[in-house]
Amino acid sequence: MVYIFAAHKGEVEHLIKKLSLGKRKTSFPFLQYEGEEILLTITGQGQINASVSVAATLQEEKAKKGDILLSLGSAAVILGKNRTASEELMGRWFWIQSLEQESTGRCFYPDLLYKLDFPEAGLLTGDKILERTSMGDGDSKEDTASEGYSDSKEDTVSKEFSGFEKLLLYDMESAAVFQATNFYLAPEDFFFLRCVTDFGVNPGEETDSFSSSSLSWKEKLQSLLQKEEEKVLRLIRFLQEKSKERRKEEEGELAFQQQLQSLSESLHCSFVMEKQLERLLRYALLQGISPEEIREYLERNFGRRNAGDDAGRDAVNGVKEEVLKGLGKDTDKQGRLTLIDKRAGKKALSSLKEWILSERTLQAKCDGSGDSLQSNRCSSGDSLQTHWGSSENILMNHYGCFGSTSPKGRHANRYPYQEHFQHIYVEEAILQSPDVERVLRKFPKAKVIPIKHYKDVFNRKKQGRLAQSRSSKLILAKKEGQRLYDGAVVCQDFSESHFCYTSLLMNCPFHCAYCYLQGMYPSSNLVMFLNLEDYFSDCRKWIAEKGSLYLCISYDTDLLAMEGIYPYVEEFARFLNQENALRIEVRTKAGGEGLWRKMQRLPLSSEGRKRMIFAFTLSPDEIIEEAEEGTARLSSRIFAIQKALEEGYLVRLCFDPMIYHPRWKELYGTLLQEVFEKIPMEQIHDCSLGSFRISESYLKAMGKALPHSPHTQFPYENTGGYYHYPKELMEEMEGFLYSRLLERLPKEKIFRWDNREADGVNEK
Repeated sequence: MVYIFAAHKGEVEHLIKKLSLGKRKTSFPFLQYEGEEILLTITGQGQINASVSVAATLQEEKAKKGDILLSLGSAAVILGKNRTASEELMGRWFWIQSLEQESTGRCFYPDLLYKLDFPEAGLLTGDKILERTSMGDGDSKEDTASEGYSDSKEDTVSKEFSGFEKLLLYDMESAAVFQATNFYLAPEDFFFLRCVTDFGVNPGEETDSFSSSSLSWKEKLQSLLQKEEEKVLRLIRFLQEKSKERRKEEEGELAFQQQLQSLSESLHCSFVMEKQLERLLRYALLQGISPEEIREYLERNFGRRNAGDDAGRDAVNGVKEEVLKGLGKDTDKQGRLTLIDKRAGKKALSSLKEWILSERTLQAKCDGSGDSLQSNRCSSGDSLQTHWGSSENILMNHYGCFGSTSPKGRHANRYPYQEHFQHIYVEEAILQSPDVERVLRKFPKAKVIPIKHYKDVFNRKKQGRLAQSRSSKLILAKKEGQRLYDGAVVCQDFSESHFCYTSLLMNCPFHCAYCYLQGMYPSSNLVMFLNLEDYFSDCRKWIAEKGSLYLCISYDTDLLAMEGIYPYVEEFARFLNQENALRIEVRTKAGGEGLWRKMQRLPLSSEGRKRMIFAFTLSPDEIIEEAEEGTARLSSRIFAIQKALEEGYLVRLCFDPMIYHPRWKELYGTLLQEVFEKIPMEQIHDCSLGSFRISESYLKAMGKALPHSPHTQFPYENTGGYYHYPKELMEEMEGFLYSRLLERLPKEKIFRWDNREADGVNEK
């Protein structure tokens, strides 16, 4: 549903007519109009009216994440010493990029993901009508808001919108609308549009234009609001289509949940078993295994009641068939286990899992030969229709892309996503720093938005990582507090006694489908910490206390991929030259000639290069293509490894994490063959290997953020709060790779993740 809010009916009266919205006749205390996927509410003037009406509407309608907010209305332009009243601005609609509540100083930030037809502006929400004399030229709010922007900023924007990035508007509702909506909806679905209708009022002028008795003023106001009416209508229609698409997704999810519940009852599942069944079914659907195929497998292998003619008669009479329930014996006449209790249900669940994960089943799907799975239809093939058949088309449409999350509706591309880093949020405390200027020069067309603290943007409620990943924003900040951390239990320490890592970035420029960062952070936006001297100071203190330090600087991101934006690795190389007791590891999935040139330019002595370890993650090309978006191809990574060895750096090969694929043995065998042929293994410092594993809390968050990913829905096993592949599969995958590496490397150079240590907690 698209929820539209406006303070006055006069601000949207023309839109009500154009959209053919009908007045809702209810006892609700606020005037409302409704149409297809739209509910428009008139809030009344002021923040109290706005917050009450928005909260009441969203609560009454049971609004939830996935619904959309559109706030429309008029606004005044705040005039400062750098701006004079201009008729050019009158009647222009602006997309609000940031909101500030004047009384509290709190700031709020909607996500700006799409390329809309509107220029952007900031907005201040006050408690009274804006008077032109209420803000002096010298200290106007506009001057404060625009402070810190480069003098050349206007030169980088289009002539049509030149200077509008500094524009600050004023209204009396928006901040309250944002705060009330934030309890229900996601910031990616907040759209605030304001039309410039004045520059404030002079003392003694009429303060409420919509209650004014002057007909000519009302007509003028309506004329201004309708000046760009088609642009506003286009956005509303776009939001309507998005709402329809999401409703279809909800129908698919509802169908899935109904079928899951029905099958769970048939298998006598406990709560834990039902969660396992849900993950298994989602994974099966994402791999192209249809509900019909699952039904047929269960019917072939497990007994039920009301079979044969009785089943057909019950179906005709509309009687719900009791499927998958036995006759009170362990097996039926055909030797199939009858499912009469939880014990039998566990066996069926285990058997179903084994079948779904079998190489034959998944390989058939990879080869496009799924029909072979349906060749053994049993005579009672319709017996599970009550569980799967009636909603199968909806369900398969819900999962039809098998991992694709992009809507395919005909209006989905009407507004394309903005390119990455088209908005850069900068903490006010570092706005004038040379490092910030250094980064901003890389993005001359980006819009710069000052913020008080990076968490104001990065830690907002109900953010959608998937949507944000299509148009990521850059946040420049200063890291306070702890900056050095002990390595996590799921990661290898390579027998280093003082193994630490540091986070210079939050999130990663690459988007690997299996990455735990998607469960660790609430946002897909990228935070860059630029106070490197503080990091260096912490390292010196550590070395002074402990005697040495092994530091991973690219532990939970890929710094080399960001080197062209800010030279983190180069700066740490300079620092490495100064600290003989320091060793640095840089892990990466980058590669190619560009990376080689960066390594050549690093200001390191030959001795220093022996203390900088480049750790390259290596995966089969099929895994790279399917799950490691934006990273270098295998051949490019191997090229970079060759050049790193030639330059005298230490190189670590990381076959970690190993990602399951129906043809994993073939893919990883081919990978090793190419590695052995092109890389002089005797020069390799060491290797690490381990299959995919992740903490329970991260996987849960990943499942919510990426519900249609096979990497989040795989039927993992849980040991000590960490998920991993089923034990037999895990040992087979790791054992295969370990034995092949032993052919080329001594055992001492191979570090293998061992989940048998630390009381069952996965550990590298």
